[in-house]
Amino acid sequence: MRHVRDALCIVLLVAASQHATASNWPELPLPDDTQGEWVSRHMVHNGVPMRAARFQSRLTPAQLVRYYEQRWPGQVTVTDLGSKKIVAHGTQQHFFTIEISGGATGSEGQIGIVEVLKEKPRTEPGADFLKPSGTRVITDTVYIDNPGRTLAMNAQMSPFQADTFYKSRLPDRGWRNEDNKPCPMMALSCIANYSNGKEQLTLTFNRNGETTDVVVNQISR
Repeated sequence: MRHVRDALCIVLLVAASQHATASNWPELPLPDDTQGEWVSRHMVHNGVPMRAARFQSRLTPAQLVRYYEQRWPGQVTVTDLGSKKIVAHGTQQHFFTIEISGGATGSEGQIGIVEVLKEKPRTEPGADFLKPSGTRVITDTVYIDNPGRTLAMNAQMSPFQADTFYKSRLPDRGWRNEDNKPCPMMALSCIANYSNGKEQLTLTFNRNGETTDVVVNQISR
């Protein structure tokens, strides 16, 4: 098993290579009276190159939906998800997902743009990351423009056991535990922080029935 730190470097290099060879990204589709900003221009989510943005608009959700229906006539799917509307649009090279919420005074939302790959990613999400046996990786997101990584996983153990797993293995890989108090045996949730040079690693453990949801955030300071 490679060191967690080395794994992030490898993933970033591969992701950067994928991005360099990717097709040109489309413009951020926003109507007038809408303020948008990029969350990340360069990221890889579960092996797929992606961009993410958020926005605020004076338009109502219904008006925003009409805008996208007119922008991409006959090529839009609109889905109601609780109080939100999800607008989806695909091309041969990219797929857009636009999540809209709000009311009569305006709207806010998020836009995700993913590259349509010609073949399935060669490795499964989180395959290179240290984890207990039987752990299921749900999402693995690498941020290239602001170097870091976030994983969401589900482990077949308690928060105490998951915390103990990492406390017993990460120091051998150069990570120093920044916390003095251990995770209590009956705890429903715990947080553990580690450092390795300029790298910071935060693990959050939350009980989910008989299993534990593990969220890992790794950043370069």
